[in-house]
Amino acid sequence: MTEAQLCYSVREGVRQHTDDTDISDRYIMYLFNLKRSKFLRNDLNNLQKTIDQSVIQTLCMELEEVHINECNVDYDCGTIMRTKLKLPSPIELHLKSAVINVKPTNRLAVPFNFVNKTQAIWSKYSSFGRSIYAFLDNDDYIYLVSESDAIKLIECISVSAIFEDPMLLKDFNNCCGCQIPKPCYDPLTTEYPLQAHHVDNITEEIIKTLIRKLQLPEDETNNADDK
Repeated sequence: MTEAQLCYSVREGVRQHTDDTDISDRYIMYLFNLKRSKFLRNDLNNLQKTIDQSVIQTLCMELEEVHINECNVDYDCGTIMRTKLKLPSPIELHLKSAVINVKPTNRLAVPFNFVNKTQAIWSKYSSFGRSIYAFLDNDDYIYLVSESDAIKLIECISVSAIFEDPMLLKDFNNCCGCQIPKPCYDPLTTEYPLQAHHVDNITEEIIKTLIRKLQLPEDETNNADDK
């Protein structure tokens, strides 16, 4: 469902069809994002559950060469590759990262080794030191390190993750330097990244929240499936 469809379902539930409603679409989507994070964290912190592809978003990020001091990494090289922009915050999980993969923009390319900062530092002592390692630092930039100079030829990367606020991806494109870039998230046309059963549950929760906020009589026979 798109944002407009989600908001319409909620308005149907609280019978707010007029233009002078006190509840804005922006506020409804704010509630959706809050509750989406809660539901997804519960799912993803259960290691026995697989990640549903519908909640993963992908964006492309250009790289630049920066001094090694930018990220305080004890590496032999004087410079390191870093994304030009900060990555929107992935959902914070207990035992794993919400970043699914970091890879070249070629669809068939093998993902880089996505590790934490400490593992990236020690990668130079590995027998696979000439492989490319990526990590997300505390400053929200993604860095790439490798013993191979070929790393400096990488101009753009593709990042797939489960983000705290999926709507922030409207400011990112699906490719770097392409003639007709397409936003990674379009509020008018993009499907909101959440499984259908969670959409139904969250819609019901938001309707109950707004009914209390608007001090409306609650319809005991109403449910989110009545559209």
